[in-house]
Amino acid sequence: MLVHSLKKDISIFLFILIFTPFSHAEGFSPPVTSVTVDETKSKESVNESVQLLADPQLAMSVPNYPVTAGDVYSLAFAAGATPVHYTIPVDTSYKIRVANLGVIKCAGLTYNQLKVQVEYLVSQNYPMAGTQFVLQNPAVFLVSIVGEVRTASERKAWALTRLSAFIASSMTSYSSNRSVTVISADGKKRIYDLFKASRSGDFSQNPYLRPGDKIFVGRCDRKVSISGSVERPGVYELLDGENLRDLVFSYASNATKTANLSKIQLVRICDEDIVLEKVLYLSEADLENNFVLNDKDRIFIPDWSVQQPVVEIKGIIKNPLTMKSDSDIHAIESDKMYKTKIHFYIEESYASLIRRIRNMFTDFSDLAEMYVEREDVTFKLDADKILEDFDFESPYKVEKNDVIIVPYLPMFAN
Repeated sequence: MLVHSLKKDISIFLFILIFTPFSHAEGFSPPVTSVTVDETKSKESVNESVQLLADPQLAMSVPNYPVTAGDVYSLAFAAGATPVHYTIPVDTSYKIRVANLGVIKCAGLTYNQLKVQVEYLVSQNYPMAGTQFVLQNPAVFLVSIVGEVRTASERKAWALTRLSAFIASSMTSYSSNRSVTVISADGKKRIYDLFKASRSGDFSQNPYLRPGDKIFVGRCDRKVSISGSVERPGVYELLDGENLRDLVFSYASNATKTANLSKIQLVRICDEDIVLEKVLYLSEADLENNFVLNDKDRIFIPDWSVQQPVVEIKGIIKNPLTMKSDSDIHAIESDKMYKTKIHFYIEESYASLIRRIRNMFTDFSDLAEMYVEREDVTFKLDADKILEDFDFESPYKVEKNDVIIVPYLPMFAN
């Protein structure tokens, strides 16, 4: 009979829960306060901000979401056969009253930890309560930011706002992301290195913000840039003792395989008053010895491919700027001439070179009569044979300062 009675009570409760709006049970209603029109508008404005900024579903999906002053929770359970619903706000005392069942101190608790305590407290009084405890509106609070920022300000954040996201729009070119101080409401100071957080994923250096936090952004001592043949070019803020070797191998994640480390270019400001700059060339020894860098130094690492030797080609070829031919197959003649330089590989043969640049030739390029001028010597290339027969190999190697001549090919005999 007892089991039958319990099943009946549960069935009645579920029916009411589904088909009847929640109401406060008699004797459990929180105190009613009068609300003016202005207060109502203010409340609606705050609710709009919460909806725009804070996401309750996201908060409840994060295992470590911290209970925060300003959070609003919703509690529903069955007191016998009567459904009960409560809205429970968290104030700065971090003490919440769960109906008339007790008070829970929630400072330092996560949502999941608080949920367990609330469910336990209700179940002690109503074993078949079917408790539901959810985060209805996450708190939105104010955080101030001062120091080397665009404008000192106080802006909204919520418990899942990370430090880096909050300060990003306030940073200047002189702001340091290696030394950002957060002073918590209890006066404790902690200094964070946001570069470590972004580069190595050390999120202990990029904390979530809390109510009452005050952020101070310091001014950077040295920012240098690196470009050219490195994996991660960019502008980096160096710490004390960090210099060229650290910049190349740590910050820029190493040089590329084709980097020329024998002639690293450094552009340095000599006199900031008149903005004079000078260029220094650093060697691999300077790199190994961790050459000392100054603020605003600019490092450029050249690529060996840029320094690849070249030969000149001139005559009846396509426009080097557009690679389009000025020849017209319907015209009687076309004698537009251009010249340009092309890279070649060490020990490359002319057969290889001609095949690589075949798209440079036009209908009026006389491939059979192409020749090379080399100091006081000239020799024919047999370019037509090179392009027609892939197995044909030229006996000539390409050399620096060679000049390739491409004559005009008449389309019609006189």
